[in-house]
Amino acid sequence: MARVYTRREVNRRKTGYMIFAGISDFFGAMAGIVVIIACIILLVALINWIIHNGQVSFASLWKIFQDALIIPE
Repeated sequence: MARVYTRREVNRRKTGYMIFAGISDFFGAMAGIVVIIACIILLVALINWIIHNGQVSFASLWKIFQDALIIPE
């Protein structure tokens, strides 16, 4: 036979599930913020790396371009 629950028992169980849902939402939001901060840090590092290596790469390409244009005697 099915168990009959009182309103108090139903409300107590519902409150427990709502508290658990709220805690899991909080930790999910915190994890999301940590992931966003990590992505921002990685993007800043990538941009700095591109700027630094871009200058070096374009300097060597510019030297090759200049050497190709200047006809040696």
